[in-house]
Amino acid sequence: MTIVSLIDKLPQSIKFVMVGGLAACVHFFVVILLVELFNINPLIANIIAFLVAFCVSFSGQRLFTFASSNKSIKESLLPYFLISLTSFICNELSLSFAIYVLNLPYQIALFSVLIIVAIGTYFSSKRWAFAKS
Repeated sequence: MTIVSLIDKLPQSIKFVMVGGLAACVHFFVVILLVELFNINPLIANIIAFLVAFCVSFSGQRLFTFASSNKSIKESLLPYFLISLTSFICNELSLSFAIYVLNLPYQIALFSVLIIVAIGTYFSSKRWAFAKS
């Protein structure tokens, strides 16, 4: 058995976590990079990081996690983007609250928010963006 065949046999939820974890890491590190190296406000950096991470997430979820979906990329892109955008709005509002009301360091706030929002994204993606027709 090859590593690819072993990975293909993983449960969909594990694949989602793997791809989502990669996208969340990209998101997190893009924010850190933009804030620390370019002194960009964390909420602005979060917007840029979302766009970068969306590309990683959609590609991975479509081609790996939900590869068995019979929806075309065109059919799944808009629903997935809407799910991701809704999740991002929750992310941005929660991050703003955590930073400016709870006075948490932006790194801790972002890490926490990314985990919480990922759970809702999984269920929405499975039931709408990549649901079998």
